[in-house]
Amino acid sequence: MKPLKLVFFAMIAIMIFVLWKMFPTEQKTFITNDRMKEIQSIVDNASKGKVQANWQNVAAIAAIEYNIDTVEPYNIEQTTNLFIEKEGNEYKLKNIEKVMDTLNYTDEQKSQVKSYITYLDSFKKGNKSNQYEFIAEIESAAVDNYKEYGILPSITIAQAILESEWGKSGLSQKYNNLFGIKGHNWDGAVASMDTKEFHNQKTKSDFRAYNSIDESIDDHGAFLKENQRYEKHGLFEANTYMEQAQALEDAGYSTAENEKGEKIYSKMLTDIIQQYQLQLIDSNVTSDKL
Repeated sequence: MKPLKLVFFAMIAIMIFVLWKMFPTEQKTFITNDRMKEIQSIVDNASKGKVQANWQNVAAIAAIEYNIDTVEPYNIEQTTNLFIEKEGNEYKLKNIEKVMDTLNYTDEQKSQVKSYITYLDSFKKGNKSNQYEFIAEIESAAVDNYKEYGILPSITIAQAILESEWGKSGLSQKYNNLFGIKGHNWDGAVASMDTKEFHNQKTKSDFRAYNSIDESIDDHGAFLKENQRYEKHGLFEANTYMEQAQALEDAGYSTAENEKGEKIYSKMLTDIIQQYQLQLIDSNVTSDKL
């Protein structure tokens, strides 16, 4: 009986090993922060000049197709391109269901993909910090602003974060002005506040005052749309946050420079967007739009 028992247990072990190889749940689920950042960067760069793909969706497909720990950048780029299609001169974003159907995924594989996306999203949803609360507070208005004026939500949110210091500036708390827009060519209420200009010399300036932060975000979109220099520098032709951030810098939205005198506003925006994964909002709203 002992040899038979050994054969039986050996067969069980082989079956478990085969199933583990077919569906390596733990291997496909666990991913380090550094790996997430690397995949995110590859997806964002592959999207540039086209349309913003969702790095979580790309990672989920890549986890089925490859080993997520060792998959090559080229394969991540290929997977990103599965989500992007070109119709004439316009790029459009495919949703995850369409991509899975194109790959002829089984119901089991589709379930694995969705579970993996849920896992990746849990990192962000589990964060209850004040920063994420501020993002959640203005996200809906930023999406509406995109639909009205074409400014990507990630850009609007990142600018609000920078200009209002996460909604903690006096101008934003007292007068709902998230972007520091001054009172020029403005028929509404204004707030006179001290500001540092001309070699850090204090001076009084009038700023637009709003009834709500939603009103501030809407006016910010209108402000960019009405100023021709932003259109001239391609702000509204750009479909990804990298391009819109660069267009804002090129149009002179901010004069921020580093110690070498190099413009850094675009990098300041993209750093925030990448750190808080705001581009996911862009890909979701773009997919909804299409």
